[in-house]
Amino acid sequence: MAARGVSHERVVADGGCDSDRSTGGPAVAPGAGADARRCGCAGKTPLDRVVFPARDRVRDALDGTSVRLGPATDAAILEDATGSDAVERTVDVVALGEDRPAVPFDGDGDSGPVVTLACAFVGDDFADPERFGDALATAYAGLDGPAVTIGKGHAVQIPGLRGGLLWLEHLRPTDAGDSTERTAGQSTDGVLAANVDAVHAFPGLEPPEQARVAALNACNDVTAAGATADRVVRPVIATPAGVDPPAPQVTDWYRAGLPADATVLRASVLTHGGDGWLLGASVTAAGCVEPQEPPLPDDCAVLVTRPLGGLAAFALGTLDGDRGLRELGRDRLVRDTRPVAEALAACRPKPGESFDPARHVARVTDVSGEGIAGIGRLAAREGRSLRLERLPVYDAVAEAAADGWTIPDATVETNGPFAAVATPSALGRVADLLRDVSGADPVRVGRLDRGDAPIVDATDGESARLVEAAARWPPAGGSR
Repeated sequence: MAARGVSHERVVADGGCDSDRSTGGPAVAPGAGADARRCGCAGKTPLDRVVFPARDRVRDALDGTSVRLGPATDAAILEDATGSDAVERTVDVVALGEDRPAVPFDGDGDSGPVVTLACAFVGDDFADPERFGDALATAYAGLDGPAVTIGKGHAVQIPGLRGGLLWLEHLRPTDAGDSTERTAGQSTDGVLAANVDAVHAFPGLEPPEQARVAALNACNDVTAAGATADRVVRPVIATPAGVDPPAPQVTDWYRAGLPADATVLRASVLTHGGDGWLLGASVTAAGCVEPQEPPLPDDCAVLVTRPLGGLAAFALGTLDGDRGLRELGRDRLVRDTRPVAEALAACRPKPGESFDPARHVARVTDVSGEGIAGIGRLAAREGRSLRLERLPVYDAVAEAAADGWTIPDATVETNGPFAAVATPSALGRVADLLRDVSGADPVRVGRLDRGDAPIVDATDGESARLVEAAARWPPAGGSR
């Protein structure tokens, strides 16, 4: 069965559609006018205040339909898309709160399960859990028909915009052999993981570098799931009205910026009525790891694969004209973390292998848009608390915070490090492997305790200089 391609229709957030026209290239580059204070993952829709309450509202509204929300994890797992199986893909874009998308793969006679990736580009009028949740529920209900799982959702704010756009990519396992687009799923066992992500453009970076950062940031979530091979990337960008870069040009930016092993599909280009460029991607990748997460051992510590603060370093260096600090951040933003993820995957059970707490990592998560709070959320999902004993950030970022440079959270990253949760002996094995990996500098940040709070602070208040929310974390009892 031939793969369904991307829709070539541009949907404008303020309503209406444009044909897939070319105006001879963009009038400005993605970084022109980009705000260093809001670049990368710094402008995403708040999770605790908006996204998670909206998910609860969507889940209730979808009751009685064939559509369900998947778990709020780093990446979606396509359970039936391992081995040499291919993935059939189709893309849709709708005005959020106004239109319903088409039923995926409607009328082709195959009723197999569908995993949908959803990326919402929203104005500040949708930074409300009730309105955002109702708009998402209306759109998702339009998919009713086949068994659809919203495998991964993502939301990012656009300054100056009212309304929003919802970009959807539907993935369905199918027979390989006659697909017209390269698809993932080349591994003989394990998992096929999928993710979608988008970030605000970075000031001063050329288009292929912008594309590289955005795509590698999206790759991080699938590699955190142990899927490091056969990366397939669909570029997704949203530009201000009147800019209109042609899709082939955007596709070329991503092909020029990404590592040679990644397959790049034709780009989706959206037009919005707000300010600034947003660049992102959907990603699928295969991995030979056991897809089922084991129960967490009682004695678990947490290691990050390098210090935090890469995005903060880039932003601070840009704002202050500190070229060295900016280059430190840029190096972290453009670095492919796949070698680090491969080392972590080597410490996970293979398909069908029993979990050994002394040897195997129990959980891995990408430390990016949520920063250190993402590790706390992982802990809370397991009924644990992260006892934070050390918050490693780059020295220059810590010094800037000490000098009064105020940011909400210096640990928020784009294309950030990974956090591994395991017993001390298993983390020792991880650290040994990472010593030979370029770009890795593993640091233990604390351990998991039983408790209600996602994070308890055992840093004697040092974290409050770097994370605004740390002022609300309960202090840990006992010594560090």
